[in-house]
Amino acid sequence: MRRIAKRARIILLIAVTGITVPAFSQTLSMDFIYGGIEDAEIILQEYLKPYANILGSDLNAGWYNTARPHQLGGLDVTATVSWAKAPSTALSYDMANLGLYGTVDQGITSVAPTIAGDQEARPEVSYTETVDLGGGNLQEVEYSNFTAPNGTGVDFFPLPMAQLTVGLPFGTDVSARFIPSVGYKDYGEIGLWGVGGKHSVSQWLPFLKNVKILDISVQGGYTKVSSMVHVLVEPQSLVEVDNHPDYNWDDQFVTQKVEGWTLNLIASQTLPVITFYQGIGYASSMVELLLEGHYPIHTVILDETSADFGLTTYEIMENPINMNYKNFNNLRINVGARIKLGVLTLHYDFTHTLYSTHSVGLGISFR
Repeated sequence: MRRIAKRARIILLIAVTGITVPAFSQTLSMDFIYGGIEDAEIILQEYLKPYANILGSDLNAGWYNTARPHQLGGLDVTATVSWAKAPSTALSYDMANLGLYGTVDQGITSVAPTIAGDQEARPEVSYTETVDLGGGNLQEVEYSNFTAPNGTGVDFFPLPMAQLTVGLPFGTDVSARFIPSVGYKDYGEIGLWGVGGKHSVSQWLPFLKNVKILDISVQGGYTKVSSMVHVLVEPQSLVEVDNHPDYNWDDQFVTQKVEGWTLNLIASQTLPVITFYQGIGYASSMVELLLEGHYPIHTVILDETSADFGLTTYEIMENPINMNYKNFNNLRINVGARIKLGVLTLHYDFTHTLYSTHSVGLGISFR
C-alpha cells in the first residue's frame, strides 16, 4: 500500500505541474558522485536515460492533426498533452556491465533500477584506495560506498504544451509551441519552445487535385525543453578529515536540456466532421546533462608527509559533469483522428516508435 501511495503521489505531482521535477528531486540520491566523476557520469546517464527518451518522444509528438494546410492567414491555437511510456527493458540496468572503477557487490543483485523503475533490493558499490604504511604493510582504505539509487516507479509522464499555427502562401503552415518557464517550490523549473512547418505535396501532384478529401504533406519540427532540479549532496559520514565543515552546499542543480526533431510524410482524409490522418517519418533527440554547483568528491590523503596520511577526506569540485549524448534515432508511425465542430477541434493520435506516445489536444481553428 505504501508503494502504491507513493506512485499515486508522484503521478499526481506530474499531472498537476506537467513536470517530473518534484518526483525526481524527492527520489534521486546522488551518493554515486562521491566515488569520482567518471563513474558518476556513467551511472547518471544510465539512470536518467528513460526520462530523457520519454521527453524526446513527447517533444516530437502532437505537431499535426491534419495534412491539409491552412489558407493564407488562417490559424489555429491548440493545447496538447503528449505522454510516452518507457518499455520494460528501460526500467533497469546492470551495473556489472558498466565498467565502473568502483566494486559492485553482486551478492544480492547487480541490476539497478533506472529513474522509471522501482526496486527494493539494489546493488552496493564501494571505492577503496591501497595505502602503503611502510614495511610492506598495505592497507585498503574505503573512501566511499553507496546503494544504487531507486527510481520513481513511474514509467511515463505527460508533457503539456500550447501550439500556434499560421497559414502562409503556397500551401505552407508555420507552427510555434511553448511552455513558459515554470517552477515548483524549491525543486526546480522547466521551460519549452519549438518551431515547425508543414508544406502541401498534393498541390504539386495533378492526379490528386480531383481527390478532394485526400491531402499529403511533408512536416518537420524542432523542440527544446530545459529542466533544472535541485539536489543536496554533502560529504558522507565516513569522511575523517573535513577541511570545510561549514560549507554551504545549496547551489547544486542537475540541469537537463533535451532537443527533439522530427521529419514526416503525412496524409489525411477530410470528411464533413472528422478527419483521419497518418504519418511516417523519422525522429531523434539529443541530451545535454549538467551537474552544476559545488560537490564533495571523496578521496584518501596520500601525502606521506601529512599527519593525516591514509585518512579519508574530500575535494570540492565545481560543475563536475557536462556531457552530451544522443538518445535515439527511430522510425515513427503515427495514426489519429480529429473532430471539427465549427471552429472547435478535438484530436487524438498514437505514435509507434521506441517509446510509444499518445497525444490528445483541444483547439480553435479558422480557415
